[in-house]
Amino acid sequence: MNLRCIIVDDEPPAVDELVYILSEIDEVEVVATAGSASKAVQAIKSLEPDVVFLDIHMPGHDGFYVVEEISSSPRPPFIIFVTAYDQYALRAFEANAADYVLKPFSEARIRESVSRARRREDTKAARLTGQELRTIADFMARGQEVITKVPVDKGGRILLLDTAEIVFCRTDEKRITAHTKNASFPVHALPSLDALEERLRTRPFFRSHRSYLVNLSHVREIVPLINGRYLLTMHDENTTEIPLSRTRVREFKEKLGLASH
Repeated sequence: MNLRCIIVDDEPPAVDELVYILSEIDEVEVVATAGSASKAVQAIKSLEPDVVFLDIHMPGHDGFYVVEEISSSPRPPFIIFVTAYDQYALRAFEANAADYVLKPFSEARIRESVSRARRREDTKAARLTGQELRTIADFMARGQEVITKVPVDKGGRILLLDTAEIVFCRTDEKRITAHTKNASFPVHALPSLDALEERLRTRPFFRSHRSYLVNLSHVREIVPLINGRYLLTMHDENTTEIPLSRTRVREFKEKLGLASH
């Protein structure tokens, strides 16, 4: 019997590549694709696939939401996480999830993952219970809070930057760029500056402007302008000047202990 699969990813190129690879594997059938968590939940509940290739970071609800929502299904599918993030939580639940595959993935790695899922299916391996799925979702979500890396694109590879290396991040027409002291890189897999800000909420980053997220550890000078506005001079090789919105001045000063009482 065919191994029936659903692919869940908000990045069309990743979906297309997975569809192509899976179409080349005997007795594997892609029965649906979904570009959001909500659509994924509907497809999984309706089609009851054997395997779900599930991205973790998506706009709106994430992969954890999908896992939580399908936990009440009478026959939950095997979950294969497809993610750009190699994190502590992923290692911790490896024995429970059917597999996880790091982006950028290769055809050989996907074939290996399918073989692992097929062995579980052929041997009638126990599927996760709803409670186990909820535990995985909760544990992974908590694991996101300790992330100290930001994935960026560099020459076709994914470079993992320590947050301490990042001087500031800037968004321009939906593209996010992370700037270090002497280089800049497109941020990988995060859809918006809001998402990046949320990811770094436990780190010393501050949203100085709707287009900028600055590392407070790399602010070199605060330059007053007229009308209560300021510029932040950053500690990079270009001494980049970043606007500080008037509505954020008070919070910024409080963050640095500069607010008057």
